[in-house]
Amino acid sequence: MGSYLVVFVGALALAFLLTPVVRRLAITWGAIDLPGERKIHTQPVPRLGGVAVLASVAVVVTAALWLSPDLRPAIASSLGAARWSVLASAALLVIVMGSVDDLVGLPARLKFLIEIAAAAAVVLVAGAPETIDFRPFAGSVHLGILEPVIAIFLIVALANAVNMTDVVDGVAGGVSAIAAAALALMSLTVGNLVATTVLLALSGALVGFLPHNFRTPKIFLGDTGSLGAGFILGAAALVGLQRDGTWLAVPALLALAVPLAELSLTILRRTLRAMAVVRTSLPSERFVLHAGKPGLFVADRRHVPHRLLELGLHKRGALTVLYTTGACLGALGFAAVRWPSLGPLAGMVAVGAVIFFAPRWLYGELRILERGALLPLLENRLIRHRLVHTAYDAVVVFSASIAVAVMMGGWNVVTSGGAAAWWHAAVATAAALLGFWLAGLYRAAYRHAGISEALRATRSVVLGMVFAGGALTLLRDYDVTLPAWLLQTFLVLTGVMGARVSFRVLDHLYLQGQRGDRRTLIFGAGRGGDLALREIRCNPQLDLEPVGFLDDSPNKWGRRIHGLVVHKGENLEHLFRRLAVDSVIVSTLKIPSHRQQSLTTACLQSGVRLLSLDLSLGEMANGGIEETLATPEMALTAPVDVSDPMLDTVPTQPYINTRTPGNGHGWTQEP
Repeated sequence: MGSYLVVFVGALALAFLLTPVVRRLAITWGAIDLPGERKIHTQPVPRLGGVAVLASVAVVVTAALWLSPDLRPAIASSLGAARWSVLASAALLVIVMGSVDDLVGLPARLKFLIEIAAAAAVVLVAGAPETIDFRPFAGSVHLGILEPVIAIFLIVALANAVNMTDVVDGVAGGVSAIAAAALALMSLTVGNLVATTVLLALSGALVGFLPHNFRTPKIFLGDTGSLGAGFILGAAALVGLQRDGTWLAVPALLALAVPLAELSLTILRRTLRAMAVVRTSLPSERFVLHAGKPGLFVADRRHVPHRLLELGLHKRGALTVLYTTGACLGALGFAAVRWPSLGPLAGMVAVGAVIFFAPRWLYGELRILERGALLPLLENRLIRHRLVHTAYDAVVVFSASIAVAVMMGGWNVVTSGGAAAWWHAAVATAAALLGFWLAGLYRAAYRHAGISEALRATRSVVLGMVFAGGALTLLRDYDVTLPAWLLQTFLVLTGVMGARVSFRVLDHLYLQGQRGDRRTLIFGAGRGGDLALREIRCNPQLDLEPVGFLDDSPNKWGRRIHGLVVHKGENLEHLFRRLAVDSVIVSTLKIPSHRQQSLTTACLQSGVRLLSLDLSLGEMANGGIEETLATPEMALTAPVDVSDPMLDTVPTQPYINTRTPGNGHGWTQEP
């Protein structure tokens, strides 16, 4: 263990001493990173810091291979010497490519091809793992002809993943150092000593470089360091975490989760950003998918470190988040080498965290449901055909029947019970479909499903399951129990109802995603507030984005209504500033005059528009008579005064919900 500590400290010290020398050479050669629109530094900064890091790794590893009696046998034979020479040459090719890119620039596609060639050389010499260990869920999975493809993909992916994290001082170096240290401990546990030495040298060299990356005058890793470090991480993770030809995939992926997550999110968001779902009205209303070029090789300023800074974190806070995440996942990966059952659980938690936080806090492009990604698919003529609906319902009923049979009698019911369970499921399916048809399930249109369609679907499912239960009762070898019938009815109702309302739900999410530019508070968290919120979300032309409710009732404070928080109606100026509010909508007429006056004063002092909900139909076709919805509150509506210059005008044409005649909503300004 002492020799490994010497490797780490030696690489750290050498990199710390070499970096200032390389910095002066970078300035002399003109390898300077100039400020730009997608960069956060404001002064020119030298690149090529990776030369000092990787030169330190090469010197320390070479010395360790020649001086350590434990490592010398790895290069003593001609085969071992040739193998490590090819591996070193492949890494050198990537390093030279990165240096040239730092000096004069190279096309992204050319760099990609060189990375593939270097990774192929590594796989050709070191070999690819024959199996991947996914215990305890799937055991060892044999790769077959996919062995070299997966190995090359991993190495190239790691090289680019680390390169993508090199956008803020200390991110690529720190995250890679933590990952290399974790992989080194795993490799040592497995018994791959050479890979352990390489990884510890890389970790130490990156730690020695970081002080020069933080302080002034500073230096960047550049593509030399980020691509080189990522390439070594990928190759060492592939070679060092093999045990008897089986690659310990889960521990390796946990240790490398931070850069791999950056790579995955970048590819996904750039692809989704080039796709848009548009609602057209001619010749009929429908959703159309427009897809452009994803621009995977086009640099931007939306990487994870950038987004953390935009969320309000200081640079040190963003680094703390990334370093802590990398260290925790690396520790879990190391533990998974000893306790394999821990790895898949930790991996699922990590993936779940990314799925939850990335669309919510980092990238709106990933909110695919709010962007209407599935709506064009559901509008396809084939999907909307009644035969397809019938086939879907048959699958739901048949699957529910088999599931209930397994839950009630165990797997032996369908495995060793012969064809009885399948025959019973088929009979139940045929009887249920007959009931669905008689109840009129297939005579309704569900594009804009509402309460009436939901009731029709519920009635149809209940009748269909009554038919199914009756048909099964007639079979002498089947005993229908009430719990089993209720469970199967619930499962079928969930599947059938979910399919019928799916378009309406997705359409609602799409409307929510079409947020306006004017951040709006709704005064009144009662029935009027609910109507105002519906109108805002169903009418994108209003250009309003609801951010919360205001209410004077203490029992509503802090509660969430349709996902929006109800705030106190006190200290309004501070609340307007904190939420960046542009307008306030008064949704209730049950407001005292002094409260209305205080609200008006607060809006005037903060430059916030004050609007009110006007439920009116305007002029009707029968003789041009103006008609107002007959509610007691409407009689209290005060005349509207729009003479105040502080209050902007609002849409003059009220939005009419044509699907519900007689329920139009518009906006007027509050006096």
